[in-house]
Amino acid sequence: MSVKHSHYSKALDNRLASIEGLIGAIRRMMAEGRDCEEILLQLSAAESAINKVAKIVLKDHFNHCVKEGIESGDLEAVESFNAILDKYLK
Repeated sequence: MSVKHSHYSKALDNRLASIEGLIGAIRRMMAEGRDCEEILLQLSAAESAINKVAKIVLKDHFNHCVKEGIESGDLEAVESFNAILDKYLK
């Protein structure tokens, strides 16, 4: 697909910074030998946060890149979208 679109937003960047913070905290918890249940809870929070970012990017990709591709006659946009869905939703 040849349509280019920036998925950057300050809100998305803030979410990613928060995820970085979560990952750093998890690393410290593991290095400190913290309780497994606490670590697993934080891992679950990080996974949820990543999934939220992915959902935002996926919706944005569909609403801009795929839509613009279809409107310009690039039917490969749909095939490409289906391929990314297959990879993302394993």
